[in-house]
Amino acid sequence: MASTAKISAVLVQPLAMALASIDGALDALWRATDLTPQMIADPEARVSPAQFCVAWAEAARLAKDPALALRIADLMPQGAFGIVEYVCRSAPTLREALSQWVRYLGILDDAVEVALVDAPEGLALRVVVESEAPAPASHELCFALVLSNARRMTNRKLEPVAVRFSHPLPSGQAAQYRAFFGTKVEFGAKRTEIVFAKNDAHAALTTADPSLLAILLPTAERKRASTSKDPPLVDQVRRALGNALSQDDAQLSGVAKRLGMTARSLQRRLQDEGKSFQALRDETRKALADRYLGEGLSLGEISFLLGFSEPSAFFRAFKRWTGVTPIEHRARLPQRSAV
Repeated sequence: MASTAKISAVLVQPLAMALASIDGALDALWRATDLTPQMIADPEARVSPAQFCVAWAEAARLAKDPALALRIADLMPQGAFGIVEYVCRSAPTLREALSQWVRYLGILDDAVEVALVDAPEGLALRVVVESEAPAPASHELCFALVLSNARRMTNRKLEPVAVRFSHPLPSGQAAQYRAFFGTKVEFGAKRTEIVFAKNDAHAALTTADPSLLAILLPTAERKRASTSKDPPLVDQVRRALGNALSQDDAQLSGVAKRLGMTARSLQRRLQDEGKSFQALRDETRKALADRYLGEGLSLGEISFLLGFSEPSAFFRAFKRWTGVTPIEHRARLPQRSAV
């Protein structure tokens, strides 16, 4: 059975940022990964572990920088990782922030599993399940960002007890890693982890905000629970169709343009993921029709929002999808209570 693990396009954006000033580098990155700038700009988009692995390998090659992860960590603006970052920043202590990171990491990357472990040395943020297509430098970036943000949020010059990576040391970069982390970094280790001293784990965060945290947590929980099992491109086409239907732009060429692709390329890639554009458009229309009927919209309004030329065309399509007319379907829905 094919893996359903996926990684947020948000995690590819730093690579594009690092390559932006190198002539031809971004075009090479898109070709190597079969991604586009439009796809990566979508905050809800996700890529496969294989695409993410290739993106890191290609970025390191194009940048000619074995320690690219450390350079990216210095460039990253605050808030780049959305709600996951803000939940961590609002926590009361470093330990609680790391606990939130572990809980909500799947919003950004469900191909890797990370745990918070009370070890003899201290509190360890540890990779316990590696991706099926590992991108070792992504762990370097993760730990570099965790440490940078921990220092900023505690207003302390934190130095980890240990930093370990199971992959080999990038050529000739030992001093650079030691300077960044403030401690010797072990490569080729038995596990990948960053370990904080127990006293540091209890450090209060200057960014703590209990009221904001209470607001953010329900949204984070919904995002954590709503990860689609569809392949990455199918997800993006569904979202593009949702936006395009009411604008009468839900044809193959229009959706492909929204994703920065040719119609032929989009069709080919959907076939690779076991879907057709027509089937996706019908599925999206049906799902939206169910929602709109339940919300009490008129049939004319629904017809317009779904991009049909007239209500009769919507009637025929709905009966083809469900075996009943929209009116019959609405009559079977639970009655909404009057306010």
